[in-house]
Amino acid sequence: MENIAEGFRKFYRGLEWLSRQLGWIGGGLTAVMMIAVMREVIGRYFFNSPSDWSLELSCYMLVGLSYLSAAYTEMVDGHIRIDFLYERFSGKRKALVDVIIPLIGMTWAVIVVWQGGRLAFKSLAIGARSSQAMEWPLFPSQILVPIGGVMLGLILLGKVIKAMNILFRGEK
Repeated sequence: MENIAEGFRKFYRGLEWLSRQLGWIGGGLTAVMMIAVMREVIGRYFFNSPSDWSLELSCYMLVGLSYLSAAYTEMVDGHIRIDFLYERFSGKRKALVDVIIPLIGMTWAVIVVWQGGRLAFKSLAIGARSSQAMEWPLFPSQILVPIGGVMLGLILLGKVIKAMNILFRGEK
C-alpha cells in the first residue's frame, strides 16, 4: 500500500510540474495577445492602418490561455470558492466538501474533453478554417480545450484522492 501511495505522490508532483508549465504557456499567450492588441490599437489610431489578424489571433490565444491555465489555477486554489462558508467547516466535513466539489468539476472536465475533442478532431478531418479574414485553421486552438480539460480533470482527481485520505484515514 505504501508503494501505491508513493507512486501517487510522484505522479501528482509530475502533474503539478506540468500544470505549472502550462500556466507559464498561458502567461506567454497573454503577453503575445497583449502585444497583438497594442499593435492593433497603435496601428489603427495612430497610423490609420488596422490589421486583419490581431483580433482573430487574440481570440485563439484567449482559448489557449483559459484552458491551459485552468489546471494550474485549480492547483493553487485560485478558482472561486465561498470561503466564508467553507471556513466554517472543519476536519471531516471540510474533507467531504473537498471530495464533492472536485467530483462536480471532474464531471465538467469530462464533458469538456469529450465535446472539445470531438469538435477539434472534426475540424481537423474536414480542414475547418475560420470565417474571418485570415482563415486560420481551427484545429490548433480547438485541441487546447480537451488538453486543458484533461489536465484539470487529473488535478481534480488528485484533490479527490487527497481529500479521501483525510476523510477515511485522517492522513494529510
